[in-house]
Amino acid sequence: MATNHALTSDENPNSSQLLATDQTNLDQTHNFGAQISGDTVTPNSLAETSDQDPKVNSYSKIDPRLPIVGMVFYSEEEAYNFYNSYARKRGFSVRKGHLSKRKDGSVQCRHYICSNEGKRQLHPTHITKKPRPLERTNCLARIEFTVNRENIWVVRRFSDEHNHPMASPNKACLLRSHRKKVQKERPVFAESDLYHGVRPDTAKEHEDMAETGTGTGTAMVSGTNCLRKKRVRDLEKGDTQLILDFLKKKQIEEPKFFYAVQLDEGERFTNCFWADAKSVADYTHFGDAVCFETSYHSSMYDLPVAMFIGMNNHKQIIVFGGALLLDETIESFLWLFKTFLAVMSGKQPETIFTNFSVAVSEAISAVFPMATHRICLWHVVNIACMHGQAQTFGQESSFRKEFENLIYGSEFETESGFCKGWDNVMMKYSLNGNSWFSDVLNVRQKWAPPYQCSSFAGIMASKDWYMIMGNLFKRHFYRKLPLGKFMVQYFKSITELREKEWLEDLETLRTRPVPLVDIPMLAEVADSYTQTVYIDFEHEYKSQLACICETLTVNGSMYTYRVSVPQKPYMGIVEFEPSEVKVSCSCKKFESMGILCMHALKVLNNNNILYLPGQYILKRWSKYAKDESENDALAVRGSENGRVWRKLVELMVKSSFCKEILGIVENGLDKFIGQMESLAQGLDTDEVNIGENLHSNPLDSNNISFEGFEFYTR
Repeated sequence: MATNHALTSDENPNSSQLLATDQTNLDQTHNFGAQISGDTVTPNSLAETSDQDPKVNSYSKIDPRLPIVGMVFYSEEEAYNFYNSYARKRGFSVRKGHLSKRKDGSVQCRHYICSNEGKRQLHPTHITKKPRPLERTNCLARIEFTVNRENIWVVRRFSDEHNHPMASPNKACLLRSHRKKVQKERPVFAESDLYHGVRPDTAKEHEDMAETGTGTGTAMVSGTNCLRKKRVRDLEKGDTQLILDFLKKKQIEEPKFFYAVQLDEGERFTNCFWADAKSVADYTHFGDAVCFETSYHSSMYDLPVAMFIGMNNHKQIIVFGGALLLDETIESFLWLFKTFLAVMSGKQPETIFTNFSVAVSEAISAVFPMATHRICLWHVVNIACMHGQAQTFGQESSFRKEFENLIYGSEFETESGFCKGWDNVMMKYSLNGNSWFSDVLNVRQKWAPPYQCSSFAGIMASKDWYMIMGNLFKRHFYRKLPLGKFMVQYFKSITELREKEWLEDLETLRTRPVPLVDIPMLAEVADSYTQTVYIDFEHEYKSQLACICETLTVNGSMYTYRVSVPQKPYMGIVEFEPSEVKVSCSCKKFESMGILCMHALKVLNNNNILYLPGQYILKRWSKYAKDESENDALAVRGSENGRVWRKLVELMVKSSFCKEILGIVENGLDKFIGQMESLAQGLDTDEVNIGENLHSNPLDSNNISFEGFEFYTR
């Protein structure tokens, strides 16, 4: 820790030439004027003084933690820790730089620099096939210490000129110099010490809280949303209370945590849904494609576990919310989808992937009419292998390989090619009479790749997603996990997923992909996309180099090309409009994946379009998909108006189940806004911004920031 006063000979008898300075003046200005003369410290300035830089002096009055010339430290560890602590607050990592020693081995001068200092050296004789992303940006930020023979460390020079983005405060801890090596110890409890995964004292505490009605939640009972039947599976009273206690505990730990519980006509627990503020914010940015996953069942009750899963701008899994359901009937799905839609401010996904279920399909049509419903290929492949086991005995591995090739193979990308391949597989393994395969073929428009290219899916329709989803459940869950342990494991898995996301965010912020060659379009994309998505784009760009482009027709300003790859069966028909630089391809890769295909890139290249048009760089794949400054401001607003947001969300959820109630709420809000506008006319515009605070939807996904509360609906 830095010394907040000048050194005197009394405080440090080993330095006879250290002179006292006026204490009051030092505390006011934090100008620890000291000068190295030979190997001693004397007052006044060094090579650079804070008096010569009035900006430093004025800034240090505001923030005494800002390093300034003349600050004194008594050890190398103290000096380094101070600057490293400052670096963490600023959002950069520290690296040890130049070190100068005397003949006797004692330190005379030490520099600490930003980790982005310097630049990568080019070695023409050692060129890697795929160079690592660039991290060095030749940053000039540094701090220089001069050390006398008494081991007194004094700041000689300080520069804070960074030329790269800074990490946000919540991610700075992931930077190299700020990581702490902590020996992780897994707590070991006897089975008798666990109340279905929750410590007895914790469970008892929340049982008392539930009985007394204390806590941060507010109860909501809606007679229009009662489950008009008794549950098929009766949960034990302790298990029901266990779930509620765990959710209450999460609510105390995270004030913005939300959950809703549905009761049946006998006042018994049936369905529940939960989501936190991070999930709502993620849905705002990446809610265009959602995978509704219900393949996992928990505990002895065989309860279906539902998860709303998405993908971020690094193509990683993110979770928008979780649920425990009574059963897999249309009533349960309707309640769950309506609750999810209300919490997400009414924003419907563009595409939603589910398993092969008639009940889910009907519920989606009723609640998400604007969304494209698709069946997840992960389910189709897994269930196809299960149904084919009886008739492919001894050939399971070969059947799975051929079926996966039929789904993901490039030679089956056309409708005719897919149908021909399907018939060949069914005939080879004698599956033509299997009812499941007949049923799934009848709805192939919802899952077969040749029929589903016009709606956005990201990687959810690819083999990569199939592997990611499989690893998610194998790594974090196993069947029949007790309820308490499942809830613990669920939130533990969410934490791990978010830690990986933060690491990718940080790596993308600090580094830049190295383009294959010096091409303006690749350089532009490297500055815009995340590293993961840039690799995909670069692959498409390399592939277009081998393509052949032929002009088919010219109709006014519209050009039509045929782009093909030699000795490959598939091709793309590309339409190009030069005046507005619009391009579209028959393969629909941009519509389904969000990046241009090799066919479209070939046409742009042939027409000398050096830079990628802005409309083809989707924000959801960019480095700036999440506006953190907006989120930070939002958190402040939420903390100041938590009660208001909570009541508004409660209104939203209550009214979402009845159109008549929704109309009453809308009329009431219109009257309220009118009254507030009249009242605000007499106030200072600096205090009340009508356009921003009254006309914006308080439940808009960009604005929502609600405190934690519970909903009991029946």
